[in-house]
Amino acid sequence: MNAIDDAKTADGLRLFTPAHFDLIIIDESHRSIFNKYRAIFDYFDSIILGLTATPKTDVDRNTYDFFEMEHGVPTYAYDYETAVNADKVLVPYLNIEVKTKFLEEGIKYDELSDEDKARYEDDFAEDEIIPEIIPPPALNKFVFNQKTVDMVLQDLMERGIKIESGDRVGKSIVFAQNKSHAEYILKRFDKLYPRLKGGFALRVVCDDAYAQTIIDDFKIPDKEPQIVVSVDMMDTGIDVPECVNLVFFKKVRSKTKFWQMIGRGTRLCPGLECVDIKDGEYTDKRRFFIFDYCGNFEYFRENTKGFEATETKSLTEAIFIKKVRLIVCLQTSAFSDIGYQAFRNELIQGCHSQVSVLNPNIISIKLKLRYLEKYSDISIYNILSECDKSELIKHIAPLVFLDDTDEAAKRFDNFIYGMMLAQIEAMPAFDRAKKVLSKTALLLEKKASIPQVKAKLNIIKSINTDEFWESNDILAFEKIRQELRELIKFLDKESGRMIYTNLNDTVLNDQIGVAMPTADDFTDYRIKVNRYVIENKNTLAIHKLIHNIPLQAGDYQELERILTVELGSREDYQREYGDTPFGLLVRKIAKLNREAAALAFADFINSQSLNLPQIEFVNKIIMHVEQNGYMDDLKDLINPPFDKPVTFVKLFDTQRQAQIMNIIRQIKNNAVDIVA
Repeated sequence: MNAIDDAKTADGLRLFTPAHFDLIIIDESHRSIFNKYRAIFDYFDSIILGLTATPKTDVDRNTYDFFEMEHGVPTYAYDYETAVNADKVLVPYLNIEVKTKFLEEGIKYDELSDEDKARYEDDFAEDEIIPEIIPPPALNKFVFNQKTVDMVLQDLMERGIKIESGDRVGKSIVFAQNKSHAEYILKRFDKLYPRLKGGFALRVVCDDAYAQTIIDDFKIPDKEPQIVVSVDMMDTGIDVPECVNLVFFKKVRSKTKFWQMIGRGTRLCPGLECVDIKDGEYTDKRRFFIFDYCGNFEYFRENTKGFEATETKSLTEAIFIKKVRLIVCLQTSAFSDIGYQAFRNELIQGCHSQVSVLNPNIISIKLKLRYLEKYSDISIYNILSECDKSELIKHIAPLVFLDDTDEAAKRFDNFIYGMMLAQIEAMPAFDRAKKVLSKTALLLEKKASIPQVKAKLNIIKSINTDEFWESNDILAFEKIRQELRELIKFLDKESGRMIYTNLNDTVLNDQIGVAMPTADDFTDYRIKVNRYVIENKNTLAIHKLIHNIPLQAGDYQELERILTVELGSREDYQREYGDTPFGLLVRKIAKLNREAAALAFADFINSQSLNLPQIEFVNKIIMHVEQNGYMDDLKDLINPPFDKPVTFVKLFDTQRQAQIMNIIRQIKNNAVDIVA
């Protein structure tokens, strides 16, 4: 994007004009075409080819919409099953699904043994109330159970695919929930396998300075680490053919992410000597193992499309949007008092200043120039229509920026503005926001030793009073925002207490190789066939079928290739259309040209001196074959709409009936027979 704005020719002209490229190829187009980078593809006037293993159909991130295509029907699809089973350019997986009591049901105090209850009470001794249950989402987030982690690591080391004649576990990726989880997994690994302590298993976390070095070493076949514990860094884009084990030690609900993660193990690796629990020893990587401890396979069997989170907006964008919504809310008569209007004017000034500093020479902003010019006029904010609000949110909000570097303060701004909107709109979120603000005030009271906090202690304490909440006034919330926003950073560094315990977890279920639905359902074969025929009416074979011209052998072979190779398989065709000849199918979709249909009956009409009722009957036949491509059964001539006002048999003598039926047969045969 910077190159578009800044790169110049020797003459000082913009180097990258909209016509600079004829073709742009976008890799990972399920994500790289969105957010600010979309401006690149909107700017250039070229053919765009998108490549992705996991196209998205999310409302705010729809790959198909970007390319103006039918949902679920890519221009070309090469599915995982074909790559594995037919072409053998990827390897299959064996899924090993393990359910443990704690990961499945959580830790329930009442169900623990007396020994574990005592340990549990000791672990939570610092808390005012000992929780009766630790729900599954809390495990590996702030509660870490030693025996559960040990069970997972031992399972990988014992049942995972081995190399070097079974003496060494193959390259493996453990997908952890968070940094603390990854750290604890490594700690337990070093305790369980002290002889491997050091480089055999390492973590890959984004804020580790050496993360890329570990990834690079992991890619080298004969170099450690053999196991990497990853937090969101090895999910996509990592190509390590030697990787033979994946461990899902976290819940995944995004179908896109799930299959991207599975993709880390699919690469072929010729010459890799493997040993596994079922097939024994073999040369060349035949498959890889996926150990799933968090019910991911089970989830995607029941929810084939998964759950995709909505697009995450930046803090600056989210704050701007909330300000715009507040400006609209405050322009109603309910907020006509001078205090509310003064607050509204402050919001307007803030939004307008963010718009007015946008540089129209930057390409992403230039593409939105008409909106920039409109909302650079401060008078437009006096009364904002719903259309204005929508334009500001959709076109301006993603462009604005703030110089404020205090992220904690900005999060607090976003929270308070959201609280105001929830109060105005009487949303349930307001009750939750009250609890959060009350808790924030209590936490700040504990920081009274900090001079800046001590100076604001009176207003902090006022939050948890009946008077404050009885007023329930957005101006009071605004005062809190202004007074406390710079104090939130003192809470931002405070982390929750981690609980490390060692309770007896048990395996509830252990199953191997239970089938999963296909990675992507691109099998809407009918849609692809229909679209191809409609969009390619000028190709020779389809043109002949539309214009009632007999097919030649080459025409038929090309149709067969398209319908049974390019758009799908022969099995797809037979499943959807049975034994329907290719030509008849295309004719039914594309219809028969009106003039061609009329021409087929022209000699008959001109030579037979037909009366008006007879001509009208023939025109009904012409209209039928035009709309349907052909007449499938001659018995249709005695059925509606041909039975009224006069039947076929009464209108025509036997000779003329035979002539008409021969013409109808010939029209159909021209879509079936092949001319030598």
